[in-house]
Amino acid sequence: MVRITSYFLQNDVEHLSLLQLKKVLSVSTYQAKLACTQLAVVADKIGNDKSFNFSFNKENGLTFRNVTTQTLELLTLILASNSLNIQILLNDGLGIGGSRDSFLKKAGISQSTYYRCKKKMFRDLQDEFPDQKMTNEIENRALLQHITFFFFGSDQFPMVDLSKQLHNTLNFLIFNWQLDPTYTEKKELAHFVAVQLLRIKNKQRILTEEDDLLTRPFGKHFERTQEYLMRNLGLTEKQAYHEALFFNAYIIIYDGSPLSKQPLLKRKKEIDRLTNQQLTLIEDNLNVHDCRHKFPNFVKKLIKLNTRTLSPFFFINSYLGHQTIIEIMKSYPTTDNLAHKFINLRKQIKSPLLSEYSALQLLYQYSILIVTELPPDVIDDQLHIVADFSLGRVYSQFIQQQLSRLVNANIVIDPKINRQTDLFISDKFNAGIKVKQITWNCPPTKQDWRTLRSTIVDMHTKK
Repeated sequence: MVRITSYFLQNDVEHLSLLQLKKVLSVSTYQAKLACTQLAVVADKIGNDKSFNFSFNKENGLTFRNVTTQTLELLTLILASNSLNIQILLNDGLGIGGSRDSFLKKAGISQSTYYRCKKKMFRDLQDEFPDQKMTNEIENRALLQHITFFFFGSDQFPMVDLSKQLHNTLNFLIFNWQLDPTYTEKKELAHFVAVQLLRIKNKQRILTEEDDLLTRPFGKHFERTQEYLMRNLGLTEKQAYHEALFFNAYIIIYDGSPLSKQPLLKRKKEIDRLTNQQLTLIEDNLNVHDCRHKFPNFVKKLIKLNTRTLSPFFFINSYLGHQTIIEIMKSYPTTDNLAHKFINLRKQIKSPLLSEYSALQLLYQYSILIVTELPPDVIDDQLHIVADFSLGRVYSQFIQQQLSRLVNANIVIDPKINRQTDLFISDKFNAGIKVKQITWNCPPTKQDWRTLRSTIVDMHTKK
């Protein structure tokens, strides 16, 4: 069902026959019919929700209008909420659904079915997240936080009984640590705290000295957190210390509080070493002297990103496919080269291991950081384009505005031809101009825009 919805979203289509569906998804007639029937059931349950406009019959095929990312998110939430596998995961990992016996009775399944599903999920998780070995309590919590936020980040955390305590704990932590989260950051923090509370209350999984990610912290804000956990969760002083330390590490890694300093991290030397190696690459490849002095914001954000990649919390909640990233980076050859070198340096650090999946997502994050924080003239791989049409300056300026809105094109729009000009666009071909030219209709057609896109990618590749 998710694959069908993704196909409609990515290919901007509204109708497919059953035969076409079989072909594009490489499935049998039975599988195609079953998925479409199940999608129709979901559509009926949702009712009048405009983000899920779906219909299907065997003769005419399926029609799926106005498919957006929100449609896919809604479908994922519905499927997760009704998934027995997810319910077993939440019960086994967080105690949601009551005791084991109570859950089995409510779900109407045997204990052997429960363990069979659990075993399969564990194998699937190892395949999906090879970086995480799930060998200790912190890795288990990090994985549970990621899974609950991935599936239920658009809705409330799936446990009503926890709502009041979670709300009170969040408010205390935000006030005590002077946090100022955005709406999305607060939801992520809520999932982190919920997992921590449930592991302690329902599963009796409490952190020890072996789990500490920080050196000994200090300050009233830490002491107040420790006291709060002792008072509200019945923890001993020692237990509350390690649990408070865990929260402290999380907000340092995500740079959430002005009261938490990175030097407390046990892995700070490794983080600094990786960052220094990457800055040396920037200086050598871009002929820049003293990155730290010239680009302080870039350095600060690079340290933050490296801190996350060396933490147990390094999961990326959004996913970009391999081909999508390749297509985007075609317009940024210098950035792409640097980002790959950054990844190679990060891969030299074996713990936590960086899988190919995580490496690809991190490659994109490194690329975004380089593009947004380093000046364009330093990277120097932009294409300079001039648009000059015979209809006059007003029309030429209109086209220039349209060109400036091209996403992931890595271009500069100049008003007149100069020594930097790479591409000249006009409604007339000009023999006296020696740079690459494209001749457009007035106004340009869809094919004109497609030709421009492919030309830009080709010129970036050759530049």
